[in-house]
Amino acid sequence: MADTSGPNLSYVVNAVSKERTAEAAAAVTAAGGTVTVSYAQIGVVIARSTNPSFVQAVKGAAHGDAILSVGATRTAALPAMAEDSESAEVVDDYTPDAMENATRQSDMILIGARAAHEVNLGSPTVTVGVLDDGIDANHQDLAPVVDQSKSVNCVGTGAPDTTPGAWRPTSLTADYHGTHVAGTIASAKNGVGIVGVAPGVKLASIKVVNPDGFIYPEYAICGFVWAAEHDIQVTNNSYYIDPWLYWCESQPDQAPVVEAVRRAVNYTTEKGILNVAAAGNENQDVANKTTDTTSPDDGTPVRRTVDASCLDLPAELPNVVSVSSTTQPTAPANAVGPWSPGLTAQPTRSSFSSFGLGFVDVAAPGSSIYSTSPSATGVSSYRTLSGTSMASPHVAGVAALLASKHPGATPDYLRELLHKQAIPLACPTSGTDFTQGRCKVDPANPSVNGFFGYGLVNAYKAVTEAEDVTPPTVTVTGVTQGQQITLGTTVTPGCSTTDADSGVAKAATLSVTGGPKVGYFTATCSGARDRAGNKTAPVSVTYQVVFGWRDFGSPINVDKLNVVKAGSAVPVKFGLSGDQGLNIFAGGVPTVQTITCDTSAPQDTVDATVTAGQSSLTYDAKSDQYSYVWKTEKTQAKTCGRLVVKLIDGTTHTANFMFN
Repeated sequence: MADTSGPNLSYVVNAVSKERTAEAAAAVTAAGGTVTVSYAQIGVVIARSTNPSFVQAVKGAAHGDAILSVGATRTAALPAMAEDSESAEVVDDYTPDAMENATRQSDMILIGARAAHEVNLGSPTVTVGVLDDGIDANHQDLAPVVDQSKSVNCVGTGAPDTTPGAWRPTSLTADYHGTHVAGTIASAKNGVGIVGVAPGVKLASIKVVNPDGFIYPEYAICGFVWAAEHDIQVTNNSYYIDPWLYWCESQPDQAPVVEAVRRAVNYTTEKGILNVAAAGNENQDVANKTTDTTSPDDGTPVRRTVDASCLDLPAELPNVVSVSSTTQPTAPANAVGPWSPGLTAQPTRSSFSSFGLGFVDVAAPGSSIYSTSPSATGVSSYRTLSGTSMASPHVAGVAALLASKHPGATPDYLRELLHKQAIPLACPTSGTDFTQGRCKVDPANPSVNGFFGYGLVNAYKAVTEAEDVTPPTVTVTGVTQGQQITLGTTVTPGCSTTDADSGVAKAATLSVTGGPKVGYFTATCSGARDRAGNKTAPVSVTYQVVFGWRDFGSPINVDKLNVVKAGSAVPVKFGLSGDQGLNIFAGGVPTVQTITCDTSAPQDTVDATVTAGQSSLTYDAKSDQYSYVWKTEKTQAKTCGRLVVKLIDGTTHTANFMFN
């Protein structure tokens, strides 16, 4: 019997492959654990157990060979009772304004969002998944943009809860974070309150924060898998996964969680999602981290040494855009942005923002951000918060504008555009950060540095800059239009897909119709798409596969007018390079067309006639020859005709006759 003396903990169980997920789940059960949800899409099982030796027990259980790794997702027993320590602070709280509040949104001017709105508000076919503590969809600025059908609650067991409204904030007074983030991304342009970066797109509330403020791995995994399967194009992740600030792959108890979350994030990328995440509020060089004193945050923190294998999840994963925070200098009156050198004071790194060369992709305003807030009174409210949590949704909003402008674009292409279009921000030239040399410059690209990455995200360029609009070039290979190929010759149609601009995202696939053995075939190359989302129309080539025809033999002469007695039976002999069966004539039998007798044409008398009651077809393997006994009609006397032999390969063969 399994030991049950330990705390009730949650675990990730990673199968060796997606195909063996069910076996991994069976091993959990065999070890006395409880399966709360299985994600066969990524080969991850979420389980619970009170067995203090559960990791060893499940590996040693029946089907244990299906398991790659097992690790606890928390250090405190279920349910976690510790309070969250969200580092973004509330600066002030406001009642709604009668009109859109431009004076409180210099962040939108700074990144050029106001200028972008004159061009493109974003497409309602684009949805941003907000992985957070819920969204107050009753808010006047958010009600028009929240898609409830794509919203879900992932808190609890790590399985999606689609109960109506479960995705809303648990507390309208304490759980304001997700609503604030949502407002920055896509508050509606409706004449009241504020306007988000991409007010024309939709939002999905994907609740991953429990009532105590924790984002445990199973919640985030659920959120990513849900997003991947519900037509979401961008996710915003303004959090790090608890209870470890950095999850270390060098630690056997933490590495399984890194693997499970990586699989979930990779799954979203495969499904076309660009993930955006906050860089963190620890004021640390994440690229050169050495110590963590805050983890685990659901128990008693300990001082520990960390190394390059220790990752901020999800921000440090390869398929995630990491965002640092900047200050937001006051925008000039009537400005629409975006900020550019010389117009205002340069934004600086927010004092709390983490950073790191190779870690930070881009930067966005995160200090004193005014946005939407839940309200228990039914009156829409707003508040100002600071944190990289507030910077990340600016980038998610710009990514949504890019996805609107480039439907079908790959996540890596959207990320590339975020980099390319960003406004470079230089490292400081004075102050503590300068004297301590904290801002590292990329020697291969001096405009990129550890504080701001490629620079300040640029909403205006996202909707105006001309990018790749040319679809891939697709050609059918191996055959050419109208080509005639003899049966037995090797035919290998294929597709060639090239794109000199953004590159090929999906090569064209081949389909061939026709046949089945001879006749006309059409090779079609379709489905090609480049990284910018441009699609190529299907390209087709029609070719013909024919029998190896050997022309009419004696007694027929195809070069002369064959003279035959009307009513006689003529043996029509020919070859097809082997036995092709007797079903070779198109339309059933050859036909005769009446023609004008050309008495001046060379003639050849057909003497070798046979006796037959009706026409028939035979094949002689020894001579590799077909013989069609053609029974002519006595009524054809004193006329001329053309024998027309149409084959099922689409070819036609003729010989001319004069009937006496």
